[in-house]
Amino acid sequence: MNSYDIGVERYHTSADQSVDGGFAGPSMSAAAEVFKAVAHPVRATILELLSQGELSIPEVCERTGVKPSHLSRHLAQMRAQQLIDCARSGGRLVYRLAFPEAAELLAAARSVLHARTAAALSSLGPLPEEEPFSATWGDRISAPETALVSRSVIADACRAIADRTGCSSEAAAGRLIMTARTCHMTLLEAALDELRSVEASSNA
Repeated sequence: MNSYDIGVERYHTSADQSVDGGFAGPSMSAAAEVFKAVAHPVRATILELLSQGELSIPEVCERTGVKPSHLSRHLAQMRAQQLIDCARSGGRLVYRLAFPEAAELLAAARSVLHARTAAALSSLGPLPEEEPFSATWGDRISAPETALVSRSVIADACRAIADRTGCSSEAAAGRLIMTARTCHMTLLEAALDELRSVEASSNA
């Protein structure tokens, strides 16, 4: 066996160990570290805020409610993974996304959460509240669009419940159903009530 064959054999052996032995490999390890850098509500919120524009530390503290002493640790973790950076702007130190693609981490997370909620709702079968919603909007949107809007509102309410209580999407859907049954409401009415409560709390 020549040196080339030996090199090829070593490469395939290493690849087999990576797959069969459970070794993630450097690229997956690096990806895991990136996800770890935003795997906290405060850091996810910071990423969301900075996706809308650069902010100083006092501004981040004000919008997140986190003390500067605690904030520095979160910022350091995100900077270590090069998700954010800082620079002088107008005589003040501001933080910003290191590159726009960093915001796609949150978009991916939202897509997963939406899919989980949609799966939980799909398991419920046909939604009885689509008809009363259609009665209100029937002259403006078609029946398929009505069903889509109804499910979208209910999915938003389930996410709001999950965010407020820290429960899973499936548990949030169950809570919404229980509220609807207890209060003798349609599922859509219960969802709208939940979203109104969220809006009222945010405006308080």
